[in-house]
Amino acid sequence: MNLDTTFIAQMIAIIGFTVGGSVLLASLSYPNHIRRGLRSYAYGKLLIGAGFLLAALRGATLPEITVPAANGLVIAGLSLNYICVRHLQQKPVPKGMALGCGAAVAVLCALVLLVDPDDLSHVRLLSSVAAVLLLGLVAAELLLFYEGRGIAHYMSGVLLFLMGLAFCLRIWAAASQPASPVDQMINDGAERAVLLMSFLGTVVGSITFILMAGDAFNKELTILAHTDGLTGLLNRRRFLEIGETEFQRARRHGRPLTVLTIDIDRFKTINDRAGHPFGDRVIQAVAATCSTQIRREDAAGRLGGEEFAILLPETDEAAGEEIAERLRTAIERDVAPLGALHGLAVTCSVGGVTLGTGHQGFTDLIALSDAALYAAKNGGRNQVRFAGPVEPLPMIV
Repeated sequence: MNLDTTFIAQMIAIIGFTVGGSVLLASLSYPNHIRRGLRSYAYGKLLIGAGFLLAALRGATLPEITVPAANGLVIAGLSLNYICVRHLQQKPVPKGMALGCGAAVAVLCALVLLVDPDDLSHVRLLSSVAAVLLLGLVAAELLLFYEGRGIAHYMSGVLLFLMGLAFCLRIWAAASQPASPVDQMINDGAERAVLLMSFLGTVVGSITFILMAGDAFNKELTILAHTDGLTGLLNRRRFLEIGETEFQRARRHGRPLTVLTIDIDRFKTINDRAGHPFGDRVIQAVAATCSTQIRREDAAGRLGGEEFAILLPETDEAAGEEIAERLRTAIERDVAPLGALHGLAVTCSVGGVTLGTGHQGFTDLIALSDAALYAAKNGGRNQVRFAGPVEPLPMIV
């Protein structure tokens, strides 16, 4: 088999078109941000395939046109890898990055050929530098800045790093070797290394990027399973799971633990007077206020309807009462403008309990916190009440 650079470029083009089309079809079954990422990756492979096809056919066409176009297409395709990774993380994406990078390289390559139309070395050097910068950018995003990265992310990052090294070898070859004819594929060791790594990146990279998309999809499913759709807080089931874990940890290590339950006062009246959509807005506003008032290690959940719960690890009763009062005040203050739209005063009652020796499980804390909450409501609402200590059960001898 003739494994010269022209043949390898043709194979990369075929694989690029195949992978691009397959990933484009596969993207249809994913959520929006993952679909956008996979589409970016697919379009990138299609552009890279088109670029290598032009490079392989340059002897039969106008090289002063096809050479800049081929390099511009490949660089645009590489930049779409970066856009794909940003989409998967739901991070902002630079607008027009692929078009800008591809067009800039194509124009610069065309200008270089105008200066010296018989030498490909400077075009080779220019495109290699651009490729190294883009590959380094994507590898850094995967290896350093991607939150929750796994094996697929490390595999992709390492592969991109190795491709970058191959392009560095190509830079050295372009700077040190004699002039190369513009109408022929260069067939030296550096060019072979770059093309073989590009082939490997197209084949293996597509697998790792699909795995990354699958990982992002699994995380999306986990979030949906654990969070309340209206507020974004933990749902009841997940909150109780985390609460039981923290209860056991606190009991085992003798650490304090406080639970708060919060209920919106006269919520039925809010719904009756302003309608259920407005009631949902009030629930969302209260949830947002709770989220801003607690620490990273705390947990907030929606138990159902207009009732919320806050889990406060490493928090004794005095600190818990202080946090509860701060929450009550913040809700009364921050949600007041929303209530004013319908002439309503939105307030909350708060009940709390701190772990004691008589508590047998996390459900005990929830039940006692609920009892304290209803004591606060019966006492006039918009106030904080804490449950008293529970004595341990006597031992039977």
